Amino acid sequence: MTFSVQSPGDGKSQPEQTNGTIKAAGRTITVTADSLSDFPSARTIDRSGLNEFAQKLKEAGITLVVDGPDGNLVNLGNVKSNLISRIGTSSSAVRVGKLSASRKLLSRKSGAGMGESVAIPGTMFPLVPTVLRNYRRRPTTTHYTRGSGAPRLIYVKDSESWNGKAPKVFAIPDEGLDIGSAESPGLVLPGLDPIHAKVVHNELDEYVLVAVGRVGGSAGLKPGSEYTLRSGARVELGDWRILFYREEYADHGRPYGGRNGGELSFQKPQYNMHTGRVERDSSV
Repeated sequence: MTFSVQSPGDGKSQPEQTNGTIKAAGRTITVTADSLSDFPSARTIDRSGLNEFAQKLKEAGITLVVDGPDGNLVNLGNVKSNLISRIGTSSSAVRVGKLSASRKLLSRKSGAGMGESVAIPGTMFPLVPTVLRNYRRRPTTTHYTRGSGAPRLIYVKDSESWNGKAPKVFAIPDEGLDIGSAESPGLVLPGLDPIHAKVVHNELDEYVLVAVGRVGGSAGLKPGSEYTLRSGARVELGDWRILFYREEYADHGRPYGGRNGGELSFQKPQYNMHTGRVERDSSV
């Protein structure tokens, strides 16, 4: 971010303008100015106020670096203060910068460069809103249209019977499909039961695998049981290896979409747009 401050003239000289930048990286904020005309002198600065502000930054783990045209002026907050800085400022949260960079401020008698105080716009409270350590994120979910995210099955034979060709992709229709060896509009895989498993697209916009025969893989289902499919779920049906994929922006799994497991198996609560309640994913 860039800024520009113009100080008022005293009637004898033209107003001066200070330009600069504000950059942030991690917990370090660097303010760089091309002029010291709008800085208070070292003799008139409110040291108690400065120390109090620096201490608050330190407690929040933030470092504020202030640089002038000739180098570093002062560092506030989470800094390693040296002996000279502690004696001069009476604070462990203030570290004085280069003497050559601050020489003009040390020799200046008046508060501001033009002899008058500069009105600085107020800053919105809190001053550093991004350091709330106990901030609780509001649980949410995806709100994409039903069936979006290109739900699909990618399938191939196991390593012993694989023919070396690229896996095939089967798009799951909105009404779901049957998987088995029977000739049907569903996914036909030789060597399986006529209907080995079903993929059901339910009213919650979830794709659920229903086992008719034995199902292995990440599902590990017995006949008659169900498993909510998430992007990357691996299913084994006989000699066939099947992966379910749905773009995570449209899936309803872990915040904020599409995965099983991870995060040390900790499942954050998630808002269910269909029930209006905050729930945990029962499939994890």
